[in-house]
Amino acid sequence: MNYAWEAALAADEAGIRREDIRYIAVRNGSPYTEVTLETINSRGLEEKKVEMNPLYRFSREFSEMFDINLEGYETSRNLFFDCAMQYLVQLDLRQGLSKQEYALRFLLRDLLEGVCGSQAARVTEQFEKDKLHRLLRLILKLYQCGSSIYLFREVMRCMYSDSMVYANNEAARQVLVYVGIKETETERERLEFLQDMFLPVNYQMFLFWEHHFGIIDVDETMEFGEMVLF
Repeated sequence: MNYAWEAALAADEAGIRREDIRYIAVRNGSPYTEVTLETINSRGLEEKKVEMNPLYRFSREFSEMFDINLEGYETSRNLFFDCAMQYLVQLDLRQGLSKQEYALRFLLRDLLEGVCGSQAARVTEQFEKDKLHRLLRLILKLYQCGSSIYLFREVMRCMYSDSMVYANNEAARQVLVYVGIKETETERERLEFLQDMFLPVNYQMFLFWEHHFGIIDVDETMEFGEMVLF
């Protein structure tokens, strides 16, 4: 960990909110790194404070403020430095973001703030980071193309790698979904969210969790004790 923005990313991994981090200027820090750590190879962030060399990248901006001969106003200087670094770190993290990445961040904020309902906010918080990023991309695609059975199949495959989505030939607008995992309250709520978000409103969904329903002439689905009837 060398830069302040790396400390912010480490805070994300540790479950620490970025706005709770306090950036503290130290005069006796290393001249070779921005962040001052007790263990030079440390990659984690265990505290809500980051000690750093204010002159590593911003000597022109902070050299007079932290001149070794300057005394007094310690609290005010430290408060100003923390506020400035909060802004500069966010500016670092936004460098090089595409238009789509900005859209995904706004979308995530809306979901977490309950714009799409309390269930959507609750489910969004529970998704793993890699799955959440893929989910946000598909929601953005939903806004651009509209809901469809094809998009629902795509999101199911992204969220549940073993899942299968079938259209019922005997009933229009009816889909059968093999999830491929054990049913839990959390997973059921996730599936309700995905159905409400991606599946056209006039479609009906039947869920099959651990066991696939039997399909004639498909031997893998016709094993006793490993199939369900529909």
